[in-house]
Amino acid sequence: MIQEGLEYSYITNGLALVLLRVPYDDPSTLYYYPCEPNREVNVDDSASFREPATTIGRVLCLCLMSFQSQVRDQSWRNAARSQLHIWKTSFDHTRSQIPDEELQEVPPDSQYPSSESTGSEYFPSSPLESTSGQTRRISSRSRGTCMDVEVPQTESMDSSDSDTNPAAHGRKRGFSQIMSSPSSQRSATRPADSTHPGDQRQQHTSRFCTQRCLLGLQQKGILDGSCPNVHLHRLGHQGNRHVIDANKLVQLLKDQLDQDLDHNCTPFGVCGSYGAPFKITCAAYGYTLVGKGTTDKLWKEVSREVEVYQVLRKVQGLAVPVFLGAIDLNMIYFLHGVGEIRHMLLMAWGGRELGTDERLTEISRSTALIHKLGVVHGDLRLQNMLWNDELGRVMIIDFHRSEIRRQLIRLRQSSKRSRDIHDSGHPKRRRLLCT
Repeated sequence: MIQEGLEYSYITNGLALVLLRVPYDDPSTLYYYPCEPNREVNVDDSASFREPATTIGRVLCLCLMSFQSQVRDQSWRNAARSQLHIWKTSFDHTRSQIPDEELQEVPPDSQYPSSESTGSEYFPSSPLESTSGQTRRISSRSRGTCMDVEVPQTESMDSSDSDTNPAAHGRKRGFSQIMSSPSSQRSATRPADSTHPGDQRQQHTSRFCTQRCLLGLQQKGILDGSCPNVHLHRLGHQGNRHVIDANKLVQLLKDQLDQDLDHNCTPFGVCGSYGAPFKITCAAYGYTLVGKGTTDKLWKEVSREVEVYQVLRKVQGLAVPVFLGAIDLNMIYFLHGVGEIRHMLLMAWGGRELGTDERLTEISRSTALIHKLGVVHGDLRLQNMLWNDELGRVMIIDFHRSEIRRQLIRLRQSSKRSRDIHDSGHPKRRRLLCT
C-alpha cells in the first residue's frame, strides 16, 4: 500500500477479509478490520443480503471509498518508505515452528470480537422495501459495515448529503491499530490545495522534441525550427543555436528528478519486459524526451544499451533514436506492475508502433545500417520498431540483448583505410568523389 500510494486495500484467504487503511499523515499506522461474511450473513434472512456484510458488499464499499481517495504521490511514498521499518518474514520458517499435529487440526472459531458488538450503525442510503411493498425497519446495529473507516474531514467528498446522512460520520471504533516501530518523524501534513495525481498526467501536455532537435543538441549544432518546443529552448536568446549541450541537459534532468518525480515525469505507453517509457520534460529549457526507466535488478542488462548507442552514434536520428545519456535516480519511482524505477536511459521519442508487415522496405533499410556498424540486435521484432513520421523512417529500439561484433567493426575500419589509401594515389578519382 505504501509503494502503490493507496489509502485503502484488503487481504483475503477466500473466506475471510481484512480491510486495511493507511492514513495520509501517519503512514506508520495501519487500521485493519477483519470480516467473516460466512458468519456475519444469515442465509435464512433475505434482509441480511441487503446490508453491506457479504464479501461483494464489503469490497464494493471499499472500492467506493477508494474512488474518493487520492493516490499518494511519489514524494509521499519515498518519504514514508524512508521512515518505516521493513518486517522480514520467512513463511517457511514460521510454518516449521508449528507442530504437525496442530497443522492437522480444524481451525478454531475466530478469537477476535464479532462485529456484532463493535460495528458501527448501518444506515441505507434509501429505504429498503419488503416483498409486501411496505417499508421495513432496518436494524440499528449491523454485523459490521464499511462505514467503520472514517474519512478525514480534509479528504471527504464535497457531498451535499455528508452533513445530513448520519452514516457519513462513521466511527473508527471497529478498527484496530498496528503501530510500527517509532519513526523519526511523521510525514508532512497533506497540503489543502493538493491536486489529484491523476490530473498531473493531463497537465503534462508538452510535445516531444524532434529527432533533429536533439541531434542538434547532441552535436552542439543549430536548433530545429520545426520542433514544437523550440521557443522554450531559446530561453530569451535570439540565436539559432542551442543554449546548452547534451551533457548539461542530462545533468539538469537528473537534478530535477532527484528533487521531484511528480511533475514533468509521466509514464506512458506500454511497458516492456525490461523497461517502462516515461515522458520527461526539462522544466528550465522545455526539452521533452523519453526516459526508459528500469529497476536495480534489470539495470545491468539495460545499461548495456549505453555502449550500443555509442557504437551506433553515426546512425542516431536515422535508424535509432538520438541517445543523450543515462541517469541514476536518488528517489524511487514506484510504478504499478513494474516495480521500483531507479535508473533511466534518456533518448528522443522514436515514434508510433508499426503495424503488421508495415514498412518492410524501411525496416530492411534501418537494420542494414546498424549491421554495417557491427551491431546484431538479437531481438528484432515489430515491438522493437517504431515508425517516425518526422523522418519517414523506421526507428529500432531496445538493444539490451544486442551483440557488438568487434570483428565486423575492425573489418569495416580496415576497409575504409584501404579505400582512403587507394583514393590518395588517384587524384582525379578523388576530385570526382568530392564533387
